[in-house]
Amino acid sequence: MYIQTNFLLGELMDTIFGVSGLRGVIGDGLSPDLIFNYVSSFAKEIPMGTVVIGNDSRFSGNMVRNAVVSSLLALGFKILDIGIAPTPTIQFVTKINNASGGISITASHNPEKWNGLKFIDSNGIFFNEKKINSIKKNLEEKNFKFQTYDKLGIIVEDPKAKEIHINSVLQKINFDCFNNSKLTVAIDACNAAGSEFIPDFIEKLGSNIVKLNCDSNASFPRNPEPLKENLLYFSDFIKQKGNIDVGFALDGDADRVAILDEKGNYIGEENTLVLASKFFIEYLNPPNKTVVTNLSTTRALDDVVASLGGRVQRAKVGEINVVEEMIRVNASIGGEGNGGVILPMVQYARDSLCAISLILLGLSKSKLPLSAIVSELPKYYMIKDKISISRSSFEKNLYYIKEFFKGHQYSDIDGLKFDIDDSWIHIRPSNTEPIVRIIAESKSIEKANNLVEEIKNLMKSPC
Repeated sequence: MYIQTNFLLGELMDTIFGVSGLRGVIGDGLSPDLIFNYVSSFAKEIPMGTVVIGNDSRFSGNMVRNAVVSSLLALGFKILDIGIAPTPTIQFVTKINNASGGISITASHNPEKWNGLKFIDSNGIFFNEKKINSIKKNLEEKNFKFQTYDKLGIIVEDPKAKEIHINSVLQKINFDCFNNSKLTVAIDACNAAGSEFIPDFIEKLGSNIVKLNCDSNASFPRNPEPLKENLLYFSDFIKQKGNIDVGFALDGDADRVAILDEKGNYIGEENTLVLASKFFIEYLNPPNKTVVTNLSTTRALDDVVASLGGRVQRAKVGEINVVEEMIRVNASIGGEGNGGVILPMVQYARDSLCAISLILLGLSKSKLPLSAIVSELPKYYMIKDKISISRSSFEKNLYYIKEFFKGHQYSDIDGLKFDIDDSWIHIRPSNTEPIVRIIAESKSIEKANNLVEEIKNLMKSPC
């Protein structure tokens, strides 16, 4: 969780706004008038027409939703409300309805006191940096055009939208190639957006389902970020239940998936994309075996994809950046090392249905336990750290960092990333606060640690 204090529209508030949308703490920054201004600024970037909305299950959802609805109605838009739904479902419904745009009301992986908005274009893809900057400009100008009483918008509910998303995935992925073995799947949905939706989908695939935290009327029982430390109870749950083939843990808006094996071992978010890409290429044999991911995703993906005759293309961190690169190179699959899998045959969005489908396909076809499959993956150690430093100070240190790694291949499309033999390090300034994130990966945990410490010491030294 990262907080930025901004001075905007004449008030002091703790919020985050960027290509991942708007996020803030309810009662401490994210207010109805703030939501109104952001929604109105978003609306200026889309044509008049229909806006699809949906929300996760946070207690603040109705308040934020009502502020969103009031704003759009006042501006004259028709609203298609699909209720509590995963972000990828809102994106999918926006695309297939040829809507003007969409808004997902969620704070994603942030704790329950947070909420926010994700802005979606007419094609179901998130707003990119250019459009986000246009929203920022609109926020400053505040030249909104409100309708008279006889031209206000209307709101329509669509309870069948989620079913349409499920059916599309079932049609697009060839599930006939599943073996007849019936898998038993455990789900920890964090009582959030995927609580009813994901179990329904898994049952339609023919698997048995064991539920944990699948009540969207209840509060979040854990931090919704699907990291190992937040899934200890889920791990014990799988061990105690027994006879479970795989566990899937979701974040708040159900666009990311973390995996646990049949023994309750946490496989790691990084390996969600690795396994999904492996099974996709291995069993669906796409004509284009190009995979796109961001600069900070594990090199294990490169190793696995190369072994199957494919290649990995890197993009800047952020779903929209990965999506735009996927479109540019016509990639068959992509995603990020945070449990997000993007499958263009369904949509250009991180979609938990696609991730879960591919993992279950691989388990069904291989007939091996997940732990055995994971044991064959390339083994890397990743260290994530950060240092408090301004962007300007980081930029002053660029010369010294490049000199330190002189002779090694690097990318500067998103901070600096250096490839060093069996290791790499990515140094990237935050867009929302005065810190620099440092991520290193190596075949040796000691080497990964050393790389991080070397960079930290470099940036602490006077220029």
